[in-house]
Amino acid sequence: MLRALAAVLIPLAALAGCADAPATPPASPDAAFVSAMVPHHEQALELTAMVGGRDASPGLQAIALRIDRAQVEEIGQMQGLALARGLPAGEHAMHGAMPGMADPATLDRLRALRGPEFERLWLDTMIRHHEGAVTMARDYTGSDDTLRRFAQVTVASQSSEIATMEQLRTSIAGS
Repeated sequence: MLRALAAVLIPLAALAGCADAPATPPASPDAAFVSAMVPHHEQALELTAMVGGRDASPGLQAIALRIDRAQVEEIGQMQGLALARGLPAGEHAMHGAMPGMADPATLDRLRALRGPEFERLWLDTMIRHHEGAVTMARDYTGSDDTLRRFAQVTVASQSSEIATMEQLRTSIAGS
């Protein structure tokens, strides 16, 4: 009887111990990076969704679609990496403290605006948002090679998108 009980309890104890020990400590730079970048990217999706259904310029529609597709893919990558490494994903408690995050008042203004005023504020907001992501990616100090490459790609891709948005912003400045 004791052997049967031990045969059940010992594996359960081992499994319970595994569940309590994440692969990477939650306070690590890797965990902090993923926990901040997922909600940061989610806000970018909120911003890109504002362009849909509006009579926005083709250039704005194109960059919003490009950003949307990239952010969806990157969120999936980060969530997959977080799951594989035992990291929290998207549980950052201080969203407003992240670089480039749009505040609720700006989001409300964007929802209310139309035409060139909307486009200017949207571009200004998304440029700041991307600059924040670039800062976060450059500041990444973790040891995970995959996350390091992800951060490097984030810097390159979002810097390219910033350049495109700045050109669009210049083209509507006088309208």
